[in-house]
Amino acid sequence: MAYGHIVLTTCILFQYFDVQAVVVKPSVFVRSGSSAELTCTYDTHASEGFTLEWRYATPGTPAAQAKRVLYYNGKLYWVNSRKGRMALVQNPPVPGVASVRIINAQISDAGLYICVVTNPNDWSSSGQGLINLTVLAPPSVPECWLQACSFMENDVILICNSSQGQPTLIYSWRREQNAAPLPSDSFVEDQHTGSLMLHNLSDALIAGTYTCKAFNELDQAECSVTLRVTYAAANDGVFMGITLIVLLFEVMVMYIILHGKGRSTSRKHAKEAGENQFSTSSAERWEPTTVSVQY
Repeated sequence: MAYGHIVLTTCILFQYFDVQAVVVKPSVFVRSGSSAELTCTYDTHASEGFTLEWRYATPGTPAAQAKRVLYYNGKLYWVNSRKGRMALVQNPPVPGVASVRIINAQISDAGLYICVVTNPNDWSSSGQGLINLTVLAPPSVPECWLQACSFMENDVILICNSSQGQPTLIYSWRREQNAAPLPSDSFVEDQHTGSLMLHNLSDALIAGTYTCKAFNELDQAECSVTLRVTYAAANDGVFMGITLIVLLFEVMVMYIILHGKGRSTSRKHAKEAGENQFSTSSAERWEPTTVSVQY
């Protein structure tokens, strides 16, 4: 009998300490535009001083920095304009259900939600639960563009970017139908960033239309960009060289002309100055002298 009494007591103690005050579903996945229910239940009887609080932290933000979005202490209070987009599954939340529902979930709703139940008269059944909400979304229509100039013998990068999509998007590039495959050493594709680097554009073989596909488990979307390889770089260099030579020649001609005019003007001024000096000297030399004669 003593042995059975000890076993029974042990089981009761185990069950007592195994009681979870707040129970949540730790991970919730929902598609964008759908409703998301964040389940939170508690094992206590609400009494005076009972409060319920929901907090939210953006992805990557520590739980300690989560901000309050809902507060209940007999009256319901909403914070940060969540009213109308969130609702209590059961209102008032006193029969053990503290769950909330997010209406028309968006990617911006993703993050960490914390359900906090406080019951001063029953501390053993007060606590909190953490829920990670992931909002799934298909890729938005991506944008495709060229980075760098598509001149002969240059490297060029094709960029593909979709601004929205969850889970993480994968990118893949392909050439237009019936186009010859590119040599394996002529390109580098990054399926995570969406870039396609083409090395050393050498001929028209690499030109054409390239299509990028952004996709995840939900859907896919595409965009295209056309690559034209030109010789503009070489032609522009020759043209610029010729232009510089012509400009230098014009500058030299102008310098010679202006310098020549300057020398002629200086010589003319010097000649006139010499003639004036000669005239003045002659006048002084031949100036008549008046002689007074007395009889």
